[in-house]
Amino acid sequence: MSKTTKSFVAGAAILGFAGLIVKIIGAFYRIPLTNMIGTEGMGIYQVAYPIYSTLLVISTSGIPTAISKMVAEKTAVGDYRNAHRIFQVAFRVLLIIGLITSLVMLAGNRLIAQGLGDEMAASSIMAIAPALFFVSLLSAYRGYFQGLQRMVPTAASQVVEQIGKLAIGLYLAYQMYLTGGPAAGAAGALLGVTLSEVAALVLLIGMYNRNKGEIKQDIRQSPRRHILPFRTVLRNLAAMAIPITLGGIIMPVAQMIDTAMIHGRLEAIGYALEARRTLLGILTGQVNTLVNMPAVLTVALSMSLVPAISASVAERAPVAVRTKAETGLKLAILIGLPCAVGMYLMAEPILSMLYRTGTADEMAIAVELLGVMSIAVFFLSIVQTMTGVLQGLGKVGVPVFALLIGALTKVVVNYILLGIPEINIKGAAISTICCYSVAALVDVVMAAKLSHMRLRFGDMLVRPLLSAGGMGVAVYFVNLWARKLIHSNTVVTILAIGVAAMVYVFMLLITKAIRPADMAYIPGGAKITRLLCRMHIWKAPRKVKGGNG
Repeated sequence: MSKTTKSFVAGAAILGFAGLIVKIIGAFYRIPLTNMIGTEGMGIYQVAYPIYSTLLVISTSGIPTAISKMVAEKTAVGDYRNAHRIFQVAFRVLLIIGLITSLVMLAGNRLIAQGLGDEMAASSIMAIAPALFFVSLLSAYRGYFQGLQRMVPTAASQVVEQIGKLAIGLYLAYQMYLTGGPAAGAAGALLGVTLSEVAALVLLIGMYNRNKGEIKQDIRQSPRRHILPFRTVLRNLAAMAIPITLGGIIMPVAQMIDTAMIHGRLEAIGYALEARRTLLGILTGQVNTLVNMPAVLTVALSMSLVPAISASVAERAPVAVRTKAETGLKLAILIGLPCAVGMYLMAEPILSMLYRTGTADEMAIAVELLGVMSIAVFFLSIVQTMTGVLQGLGKVGVPVFALLIGALTKVVVNYILLGIPEINIKGAAISTICCYSVAALVDVVMAAKLSHMRLRFGDMLVRPLLSAGGMGVAVYFVNLWARKLIHSNTVVTILAIGVAAMVYVFMLLITKAIRPADMAYIPGGAKITRLLCRMHIWKAPRKVKGGNG
């Protein structure tokens, strides 16, 4: 392996590990936050956060990628002078964009809150508005460091960002909730986001200054070349960043429309503002948090598939491409199915264990919503994994198109179902299932067409269904019997989840739903394979050409 390849692999590993930590922290962040500020507070929080996410994508989504690519191209030929020029131009552009988007949120906080259906969210919008400015500057530094093949600064700043959000955000949310109620608590949590971005920016500025001597030396040693004009750099940045931004903006915009639609349609059928806030808080603070947790596994799987499939494409190994695409889909199903079944059967115990606040009626609504939304977990797992397959195939636009079709489907279904009194907030849950099922269908069809993937019904669906079904039966009876002997919901729930995991693994081995070759894309999969081979449960796997280990 060449030095450049080793550097790339090491860099990808560092970013991947940091990304996994960030995902894990992010997945668990909303659980204590919901317990602190309640479902009403989360309803206010959710009004402010989607507009921030949307403007964040506009200001930072594509530009860091464009910076890293352009800087890498220049440093590859030893042109460190123009590499730094690209960083300087991008920094100025991002500074202006960040300033404008922050000011728009600050100046229009009340108008935006009214437009999204809850004027009480104005203070939350103000609290998070400055974060756009700081994140914009962060993006410039991250893109530059990544272009120089230095991944540690980006990884470190991402971890600091999440830890800051967790520690500062939860502290401020709790303190401000005690003095000002749900609206103040939501604002405190979002102020924590702003301060965490400041901390991450300070870290990156410090790292940049520490490396400044080396950067200047590289520039001095660069051959004297024509300095790129501002307009040329700007044009190249825009050409690369705009398509990425358009792809990244779909889901934040869909979430923003979702929030506005929930308020608007529920108001139309007679729901008061406080009731709408509570329902939105239950959906986004409790239910969506749990639904998104399996993403920690599927995102890691997706990240593993991109380089593996890309390598096989580069090696012109169509059989390896097809095998890896099939394995990716099967693993997505093997992850998504048990999570969906488990959440459906254990909705009430899990919610009761994690969320200690709220009324009995709120808990009943949450249980019903999680039961419906558990189906979405299955399709979301497929969407995220197939995105990795399609990106590995070089078709980055296909997952974007699939999500766009899914998001449009969600908007239509939302509008119809939210306005039916008997369905009300469940309409948002059903529309999410529709969104991800449509996106999953498009992704799978396109991946099958491009990779010549064979959709083997028995191997990909029947065996996983049998395994998940066996697990479900075990969970049901363990939960039923254990509650007669143990009076702690937490102990019984953890016991049931533990038994479920063991039974599921046993069923996978019995039904041969998973084989040694499938383990290559799972973190720690190689060690598990060796252990099972030593135990004579499996035979030693044959290596697939173009594999990643």
